[in-house]
Amino acid sequence: MSDDKFPAPEEAIKFLSQKEIVETERWDDLKWGEHSHAFTVAHSRNAGVLDELFGLLNRALENGESFQSFKKELRILMEEKGWYGRQDKGKDDKKYINWRTRLIYDVNMRTAYSAGQYRQQLRGASLRPIWVYKSKLAGKNRREDHKAMHNKAFRYDDPFWNTFRPPNGWGCECYVVSMSEEEARQRGFEVLATGPGGNLPAIADAQGNPVDWNKFAPPEWQYNPGLEAFAPDFKSYENLAGYRMSDGRTALDHVIENYHTGMNMTRMTEGEFVTLLKNTGDDEIAKYILYQTGNLDQESFQALQKAGIQDSKIMATVESLYNGNIPGELFSLLYRTLQTPGKIYENTEPSSPGSREFSFIYDAKDGRMIEIVLVCKKNTALRVVGVGVTDRYPGGNYKEIK
Repeated sequence: MSDDKFPAPEEAIKFLSQKEIVETERWDDLKWGEHSHAFTVAHSRNAGVLDELFGLLNRALENGESFQSFKKELRILMEEKGWYGRQDKGKDDKKYINWRTRLIYDVNMRTAYSAGQYRQQLRGASLRPIWVYKSKLAGKNRREDHKAMHNKAFRYDDPFWNTFRPPNGWGCECYVVSMSEEEARQRGFEVLATGPGGNLPAIADAQGNPVDWNKFAPPEWQYNPGLEAFAPDFKSYENLAGYRMSDGRTALDHVIENYHTGMNMTRMTEGEFVTLLKNTGDDEIAKYILYQTGNLDQESFQALQKAGIQDSKIMATVESLYNGNIPGELFSLLYRTLQTPGKIYENTEPSSPGSREFSFIYDAKDGRMIEIVLVCKKNTALRVVGVGVTDRYPGGNYKEIK
């Protein structure tokens, strides 16, 4: 990204525009992942500027406006409102105003761009699962520990990215590129991994000093904006739960509603599916959202059409996918089972009257088979109601469909 303009992919625009406006006195009155769902600016409480400032930032992102263009518009807004941030600052304090406008622009643009890129790379993770950290190696305020991470590779689902997906601090210009396993091998990248207990690999900077992971990013930046937007940890959003909005509901209530609207019925790729299960399985709020977790391959859909099923979509909640205690290493196979089941059986004596019940079976070739139980009522899509691991195909009152 150049200093003048930020590319504005669709996902970055969506990330910023869907935030809830929350007035706070300090930026860190909200913590970590809460910033992925709420827009605030320090010293803005009761100033009446957030709506218009939010609009300026959204326009700047949508139109690819440079910082200088945004700065001019923000200065006009400041003069109209008589608001320059801290109460002890005025329009003549140009150094402070320049610093403040740059900070507002950089924080919002970089996190939006990072979140958009994260979602795009997550969607392509089945083909390009290796993510490589890139650091800006020259210029002002280069961090030696960030430079030490340049060209270090991890898999997309490694826990490293949950905490240290850039930006990793104020003004950080690091970013991530993705590549296939074959490309990584050909280019000589060693794929690192987080060890047991979350232990990160030992990495040294150019002077031979080990990277201190506790100081690699300030505490307020130790989160992944894109991950929190996609698979939020609602149970930790205590600060949003403490803010009351004009309708009497909490800011968290609004955030959950926005998330539900944006994610309900979302069609998932394998990368998104695996990430969602790994990160929302214990969140009592997020796991009941209904997602489109599958879209049957042609052969499977044709077999079900002959049996009278007319919708190729597979719907599921995280709760329904988790209730079989499927181990994490089988999440990818679980996803494939929802798209391309090896065998399909129908239960001729379904447990729910008026419904049809099917079992999708996928042989993992290691003595285990994944079984997914799905039901549908008239003119509805198949919906997952149970998942398990078995060592045999269904018998008795089950008939083979495929």
